[in-house]
Amino acid sequence: MKTKQTLAVFIGRFQPFHLGHLDVVERALDVADSLLLLVGSSYRPRSWKNPFSYVERRAFISAGTQGIAKPVATLPLVDTLYNDRAWITNVRTAVMAHMRKAGLDPQSTKVVLTGFEKDKSSRYLSWFPTWEMLDAQPKKHDGVVLNATDLRTHLFLGNGDETGRVAKRFGMQQVSPVIAWINENPDAVSTIRDEGIFVSKYRDRTAAAENLYGYPIPVNTADAVVVQSGHVLLVQRSMQPGKGLWALPGGHIDPGETALEAAVRELYEEAGLDMPKGAMRGRLRERRVFDHPERSEKGWVRTEAFVFELQDRAHLEKVKSGSDAAAACWVPITEITPDTLFEDHFDIIHALVPEVPFAYSSILMAQD
Repeated sequence: MKTKQTLAVFIGRFQPFHLGHLDVVERALDVADSLLLLVGSSYRPRSWKNPFSYVERRAFISAGTQGIAKPVATLPLVDTLYNDRAWITNVRTAVMAHMRKAGLDPQSTKVVLTGFEKDKSSRYLSWFPTWEMLDAQPKKHDGVVLNATDLRTHLFLGNGDETGRVAKRFGMQQVSPVIAWINENPDAVSTIRDEGIFVSKYRDRTAAAENLYGYPIPVNTADAVVVQSGHVLLVQRSMQPGKGLWALPGGHIDPGETALEAAVRELYEEAGLDMPKGAMRGRLRERRVFDHPERSEKGWVRTEAFVFELQDRAHLEKVKSGSDAAAACWVPITEITPDTLFEDHFDIIHALVPEVPFAYSSILMAQD
């Protein structure tokens, strides 16, 4: 075992890794012997906010940190939007797993957590009182803070003629592998770009309404979590955002509706159940609001989820896709994973259906 080592831990989504991230890496390694980057939002489907998979981001980080003398490692970090304690446990589990693999003694290794407080999403920096904090100052270019959101906008929605200037601003070594990926994956890029355009227009309409009324306006939706015989009812989205992803049946609450009425209406419109609506309401087991600020790329979108627990039978209730869904089907609970589900719908199912398995430790053990 190596002793008296300092390990720096840097948590981020790195969507994608750029010169600002590299600056944090270099500052951390000024005081640490090695660095672990925990890549957040791993194993989520492609979206405008999260266009790159964990494996792709790991490759970008490897290319972007090439030439650094001290060891730099990466591990995936899984989101748990509605369970901060589970997320803290995941971070500590990842750090311990890395220590074992790197031959670091947990008793003698000092852990330094680094990052900068950019918004409420950075509140985790105070959740690890036994670790030392290393504040990181954001890196600027021409007076503007470098951030991945601007980089994604330039790469996916910008003019191709400015690619060289963008790469110079965000780091040629860091951006070059991302540009290569974009050139090699036209279908994925088209999907990401279409969703980016949709999200941008949606946010513009919301901003116009908020400017008119003078205060923030939440979007209120309702979702149905229907469970039967070890299965959950899911629908495949037929439109942006998240076109092609699986989701809970649900949608916007219409004027004059309660959230429950909206959930039942959307359930029957999208999944075409034969079961009478009155009987469905009689199977309501639980209801809960999900309002994490980062749950939707469209902005401030709150949803209330309703759990309908149907009687276990040898044959599942018949379903058929409606006008708002490309498909509808029963999915075994054991096969539900976050990489195929829209927005935070995996988190909702995981919170309301305790039988859904998801072992973060197993994911870590599978890393090479």
